Amino acid sequence: MAFDFDAFTEILSEARELVTNIRHSDVMTKSALDFVTDTDFRVDAFLTQKLAALTPGVPIFSEERAMERPQEGAFWIVDPVDGTHNMLADVPHYAISAALFDGREAQIAGVMDVVAQGLYLAEKGSGAQVNGLSLRLSEKASTLFALSSGAIDALFGQADVYRALRKRGKVRNLGSQSLHLCYVAEGRFGLAMSQEARFWDDAPGRLIAEEAGAGYRSFAALERGDFLDVAFSNAPLCSLCAHPDLFDEAARLLSKLWPVNSERTEVQEKQ
Repeated sequence: MAFDFDAFTEILSEARELVTNIRHSDVMTKSALDFVTDTDFRVDAFLTQKLAALTPGVPIFSEERAMERPQEGAFWIVDPVDGTHNMLADVPHYAISAALFDGREAQIAGVMDVVAQGLYLAEKGSGAQVNGLSLRLSEKASTLFALSSGAIDALFGQADVYRALRKRGKVRNLGSQSLHLCYVAEGRFGLAMSQEARFWDDAPGRLIAEEAGAGYRSFAALERGDFLDVAFSNAPLCSLCAHPDLFDEAARLLSKLWPVNSERTEVQEKQ
């Protein structure tokens, strides 16, 4: 049976209305400078109910709930509000995102830019779109690069990597990883790198970016050998998403920042 994109679009649109109409009454600290609100929980409950009706019998996992990797079959991964800190500060960059997996790979993805009302959708093998318009990367990569706070912190210890990246572009951080990835898909950013992104941060935007022609790599998954093993361990992904013209060079540079086991062994031997 074909996936019902009209119903999925309606769910994400209604979730956006929920976010914009709720006044936050509860703000809790998850970790240092990382917050969760009653809005996150209400949107999570809404998405769980609606996606369960859209795809009966398919489990739904979320940033806001404990996750245990399913043994097989389809599942959803959702991020009720990606950019909660921005939402609290009224900074206009936060999103609602969801991806439907079948086995090891995402098949369907949606990201709703709450403030700009941009709806990004993708289906594996069938392309990506924003507000009904097809997304396909241009030949020339943008010279704006999105770096997460954790990636910037990590680069303090690798000044040569930072200088090499800066020769190719200027640095931005919007505070929403899903939008960073969608902006790579749209050609606004040439690359997005994040040290601290988790599964729910990357999964929807990754499929959208890949379907638009971008490359993606999780250095943590390369080391562990299984992307979903890393994803469901709640480990940071150490991820790169980039225009093809930038991807290989950026991946080579970031292998110094996030070396996998074989590369770590080589470094240790040289030292």
